[in-house]
Amino acid sequence: MYEVMSSDTLSWKVASPRQSGTESSPESQFAGDGGPVKILKVCFCTNNNLGKNFKLVKCDSSWQIRAIIRSILVSGRLGPNIKHTGSYGLLLKHLKSEELHWLHPDLTVGEVEQRYESHHVEAEWRYDLRIRYVPVNFLEKFTDDRSTLLYFYQQVRSDYMQYHASKVSDGMALQLGCLEIRRFYKDMNAKGLEKKSNFELLEKEVGLDLFFPQQLINSMKSKQLRKLIQQTFQQYATLKEDDCMVRFFETLKDFVNFDEEVFPCELVQGWSLSVELVIGGRGIRQRTHKNSAAVFLADFKQIKKVQCLSQSDGKALLNLEIEGARQRLSINVVTVPMAENMMDLIDGYCRLENKTDDTVIYRPNKDANPRSSLPEIPTGRDTSSVRHSMGSDIYCEILDERPKSVKYGIDRNDIVLGRILGEGFFGEVYDGFYKKPDGDRINVAVKTCKDCSPDVMEKFMSEAVIMKNLDHPHIVKLIGIIEEDPVWIVMELYQHGELGNYLTQNKNNLTNTTLVLFSLQICKALVYLEGVNLVHRDIAVRNVLVASPDSVKLGDFGLSRYIEDEEYYKASVTRLPIKWMAPESINFRRFTTSSDVWMFAVCMWEILSRGQQPFFWLENRDVINQLEQGIRLPKPDDCPPALYSLMTRCWSYDPRERPTFTELVVKISDVHKMEKEQEVERERDRARSTKYFDPKLNFNEPPPKPSRMKPGRFGNTLSIGLHIQLNEALCASSPDLASPCEYQSPVDSMNTLALPVRSPRRRSMGENEFPRVEPNSKEDAQRLWQREKRNMQDTLRQQKAQMMEDNKWLQKKEKLLDPMGPEDPASPASPGADTENAPPEKPPRLTAQPAPTAELDRSDDKVYKSVMDLVKVVVQLKNDITELQPDEYITIVKSVGMALRDLIRNVDDILPTLHESVRTEIEGTQKLLNNDMAELISKMRLAQQNAITSLKEECKKQLLAAAHTLAMDSKNMLDAVDQARVRANLAKPVDP
Repeated sequence: MYEVMSSDTLSWKVASPRQSGTESSPESQFAGDGGPVKILKVCFCTNNNLGKNFKLVKCDSSWQIRAIIRSILVSGRLGPNIKHTGSYGLLLKHLKSEELHWLHPDLTVGEVEQRYESHHVEAEWRYDLRIRYVPVNFLEKFTDDRSTLLYFYQQVRSDYMQYHASKVSDGMALQLGCLEIRRFYKDMNAKGLEKKSNFELLEKEVGLDLFFPQQLINSMKSKQLRKLIQQTFQQYATLKEDDCMVRFFETLKDFVNFDEEVFPCELVQGWSLSVELVIGGRGIRQRTHKNSAAVFLADFKQIKKVQCLSQSDGKALLNLEIEGARQRLSINVVTVPMAENMMDLIDGYCRLENKTDDTVIYRPNKDANPRSSLPEIPTGRDTSSVRHSMGSDIYCEILDERPKSVKYGIDRNDIVLGRILGEGFFGEVYDGFYKKPDGDRINVAVKTCKDCSPDVMEKFMSEAVIMKNLDHPHIVKLIGIIEEDPVWIVMELYQHGELGNYLTQNKNNLTNTTLVLFSLQICKALVYLEGVNLVHRDIAVRNVLVASPDSVKLGDFGLSRYIEDEEYYKASVTRLPIKWMAPESINFRRFTTSSDVWMFAVCMWEILSRGQQPFFWLENRDVINQLEQGIRLPKPDDCPPALYSLMTRCWSYDPRERPTFTELVVKISDVHKMEKEQEVERERDRARSTKYFDPKLNFNEPPPKPSRMKPGRFGNTLSIGLHIQLNEALCASSPDLASPCEYQSPVDSMNTLALPVRSPRRRSMGENEFPRVEPNSKEDAQRLWQREKRNMQDTLRQQKAQMMEDNKWLQKKEKLLDPMGPEDPASPASPGADTENAPPEKPPRLTAQPAPTAELDRSDDKVYKSVMDLVKVVVQLKNDITELQPDEYITIVKSVGMALRDLIRNVDDILPTLHESVRTEIEGTQKLLNNDMAELISKMRLAQQNAITSLKEECKKQLLAAAHTLAMDSKNMLDAVDQARVRANLAKPVDP
C-alpha cells in the first residue's frame, strides 16, 4: 500500500520479515530476523539543498547495512538501472565532531546502534550514501551505469566545493565553475551568458556561489568577474554533458586524487617506517613524502585476510595476509576507528575485484559463518511509464522535486470501468461512471498506474494531490483517489476529449470568436492558479479538455508545483516540453508565473492555428537558438492582429516585460467582444447579400441606404481643414508603411476622416423609388433588383461629383488654418488673384454645415496651438520612424507626451469658463487622450522588443497607428472646446 509522507520524503510499508507469502516486494528481500522498527534518514550528494536530498528507510534492527544501501538503489531515487552496487558505501557522521565511521555492509542496524550511536544522542548522527570503491578507469566502467556516473560526479563536485574550492587557483576555479554551468544548463544556448539578462538571472536569482568559491566572487568587482566568466564559458560553450564531466575530472585531478584515499601510518618491518598508505582502484601503495612517487605494495586479488588488533597505547595494528608473500604486511595505525575504516576500504575493493559479497575481514570473536548474499538489484522492472525514461518529441529531460501530499480517497466499488480511452505516462486511461453517495451517476475518466514502485507511485499521486485543492469552472474537477493497489485517479470525463484533437477535427467549423473564447477561459483558470501560488509548467492544448463546444477546462497537473513564498520554482531531472517553454526555463530551469505566461501564449498560438504544434519544423535542441535570435512563432492565419500583438508581448525575452494573467484576461475579453461584434456584422452582411434572391422577398420595405462612415466622435462639427492637414501629413510622409490613415482618393479620405458627406435621403414616391408592388415571379424579382442596382450606381456617381466639388471648397478653407503661411498669389486675398479662377462657393448642404470652428480667431488660442504642436510632433515621428534606432524611440515619444501635457493643461485653464453641460464631455476626452498616450507607450515598447525580429515592420505600423489615433483625438478635443466656446460666446470670429 502506498503510504503518503511529508517533507519531500518517501517511505513504504514493508512486510514483516517473518511474514510468508507467494509474492514479496523488493524491499522485503532485505529484511533480517525482526526487531524494533526504526526509520533511517539517508542523505544524498546532489546539486540541491541538503535538506531535500534524503530518503527515509523504514527497517528493523536486524537489517544489514547492505540491505539499507540496496533498498535505496532499488527505489530509483538515484536513477534507474544501477548496476555497480558494490561501489556504494554508507558513512556515519557525527555532526558535532569530526567522528566518521564507514559502515561495513555486514553490520546490522542494531550493531551500529550499539557500537556507535549509543555514544551520542541519536539526532546528532547522519547517514550519507557515497560511492567509496572507485574502479580503475571508472569513466569506461560506468558507461553501462549512467546513474552511478552522475552520482559520482555530483559527489566529487560537492566535495570540491566544500573542501577544495577555496584552495585552488582562480583560473582553475573559473574553469571548474564554467564546466558545471555548461553541464547543468545543458539546454542553454552557446551564447546564452552573453545576454545581460541571462547573466543577471544567474548572478542574482540562481547564485554564482553555487558554481564558484565565495573567495573568488569577493576578490574582484562584479563587472570584471562577469567578463572573466563569459570568456571562460566560451571555451566550453559547445561541450555536451558527458564531455563537461570528463573535463571536470581531468582538471580537478591535477589538484586532488578523488578516486583514492590516503592514510598516515607506519609499516612494521622489524623497524617502523612512517609512510602514507594510498588505497584505491590500482591497489595498495606507499609513499614516503606527499609529492613522491607511490610504490606498489599489493593487489586486492592477492589479499586473503585482513585483521585489526587494538594495542595498549590506543593504536591499532592492521595485518594483511597476501598471497605469495613470505610474511604478512603489518601496518601500525594511530587510532582504532582509522584502522577499521582502512580495513573496510580494503575489504570493499576486494569484494569489487572478486565480484562477491564474501568478506576478507577476520574477526575471531564473531561467528565466522558469512551471511547469505543478497539478490542482485532487479533490472527487468518496467520503467517505461516513468516520465524521465520516456522518449518523446515533446518532452525533453531536464530533475524533479516532490510536493507535499495528503490522503484523499474514494471506494473502488463505486467505480465501474468502461473502455480504454488512451495511454497515459503511467498507464492506461479508462472511461466509466462513478456512483455518488446520493445515487447519482457521473461519467468519469480513470487514470491507472502500471508500476507500483514507491517512487513512481509518488509521482503519479502528485497530480491528484494538487488537483484536490483546486476549484474553478475551467479547471478539470477531481472526483477522488483510490490509494490501494492498483492506484487510481478519478476525474470528470468530458466527451469531446482533448482540445488539440478537437481543434484538428473541427477546424473548418470553428470561428475566431470560439477560439478566442477558449483562450479567455484558459487564461481565467491561470489567473486562479496564480492566486493560489501554483506554477503549471505544462500549458498546451493537449492538456486542455473540451467540456462543451463553448467551454474548455485546464487539466494535467503532473508537472505543476506550488511556489509558496518563493519567487520561482527550479526543476532538477524531469522531461519538460521544450517547444512551449520560456528561454529562462530552458536555460536555467527557472519556472515562474511569467514563464507560465509564455507557455499560455504558445497555447493560444496552438488554438488559433487550429491544433498545429509550435515549432513543428524544428528539433527540440534547435528551439533555444531560435529564441535567442529573437525569432518567434509566426502569426497564424485569420488570427486577430490585436491577439497576436498580445502573444508577442507574452514572448518578451525579459520575464519582467510580460503581461500578467489578470491583464491578459482584460485584453483577451476586449478581443473576444470585438470578434463577436464582427461576427454579427458578417452575418448581417451575408443576410443582406442573399435577401434579394429569396423568393419570399417583400418589396414593400424600402431598399437599404448606401453605406457611409459614421460621423466623428463629436458629431459633424469637425474642423475639416485640420483633418485633411493631419491625414495628408501622416500618410504622405511614409507611403510605404500601411496604416489606418491610407487613402486613394478624395472620396476615400473624406470617408476615412468621417467628414460630413451628402447622405441619400429617404425619397417620396416619384423619386426613382421602387413601386410598392408584390413581384409575381422570380423573374420580376430579378428585374426589380437590377433596376435598384442601376439606381444605386447613379446615386454613387452623383455623390462622387459632389465630393469633387467639396474638395475644391476644402482647398479654399484650408488656407484659413494657417494665417502665418506664405502668401499664395493665386489666393483670393492676394491683390493679383484671378477672381475668375477662384473656387466656387460651397454648394448648399442638406445634412451638414461647414464647421464654424475653422473660421475662429486663433491669434491667442492656446488650445489650438497645443493641438498643432502635437500634430507636428506626430508628423515628425511619422517621418523619422524609418531612420530612428529602437532606443531612440523614447525621445520622440517623450516629445509627444510633453505636447499632450501642454494641451491638457491649457484645456484645464479654460474649463472653468465653460458651461457645466460640456465639461463632462471635455473631461472624458482628456481621459481618452491619456489612454491613447498609454497605448502609444505600449506600442513603442513592443516595437523596441521586436526590433530584430520578423515582427519589426508590423510593430512599427502599430506604433504609427497609435500616434495617429492620439493626434485625431486631440483634434476632437479642439472641436469640443470650440463648440463650447461658441455656445458661451467666448470665441472670436476671424478678422475679415
